[in-house]
Amino acid sequence: MTLYQAELKYYLRSPVIWLIVAVSAFISAWSFLLAIELFTTLQVKFAGMSDAPTIIQGIVFPLLSAQSKILIIIVAIIAGLSFSRLSHNQSWSLITSAQMPGWKIIQHKYLAVLFVCLIFILPAIVALLSLMFITGLQILPVFIALVGLLLLLLWMLALGLLLSSLVNNTGFAILLCIVSFMLLLLLSQSTIDAQWGKNWIQVFTPYYHFKQFTTDYIPLASIFYFVMGTVLFLWMTKIRLIQKRHCL
Repeated sequence: MTLYQAELKYYLRSPVIWLIVAVSAFISAWSFLLAIELFTTLQVKFAGMSDAPTIIQGIVFPLLSAQSKILIIIVAIIAGLSFSRLSHNQSWSLITSAQMPGWKIIQHKYLAVLFVCLIFILPAIVALLSLMFITGLQILPVFIALVGLLLLLLWMLALGLLLSSLVNNTGFAILLCIVSFMLLLLLSQSTIDAQWGKNWIQVFTPYYHFKQFTTDYIPLASIFYFVMGTVLFLWMTKIRLIQKRHCL
């Protein structure tokens, strides 16, 4: 059994994970139906507006925005358990002594947590595809927004793996991930240091760049931010793994 298969087995056999899947699916469905209800209720007021919001602006983008906030809890739990749980059963010694390069270990763990997290956001994607099929929405804006959500997930998972590798307690690792993600979310909504109409603190937060995908164009700067941030965090995790091997 490979490390990737062992990780999937650990997560998919955990009843807590499936409980969280059920809760997140319920929240996603509720957010989707709430967005439809609010948009339908305001249709009368939108009728007299020249720049009335479209279905994409009134339903799709709010649903994905809510999903990006749900990822805070999901990624914190999934990624927080990845390395921190190894200290309880001395699994660090087994992994570090295995004849497997450090980047290979990180790759297997990263792909495993990514696959599990994709299960969580699958209901939202299915809901959007159903809405597109029923209403005939434009594919490009929805596709760009989904790409932004996926890049945000990749970035958060990489940061979560790094934070999990730094601590030895699973509860503290999950809490550290939640606090870090919540701080980034609050900074993206702050008005601190706003100069020339631009808040430069927000530019360094992933949620600011995720919002750039709710447009009709592809934000290349935000793609660069997410890709380079993901690579940087995984590289730092590899350095942490090398340090662990020397310590053990």
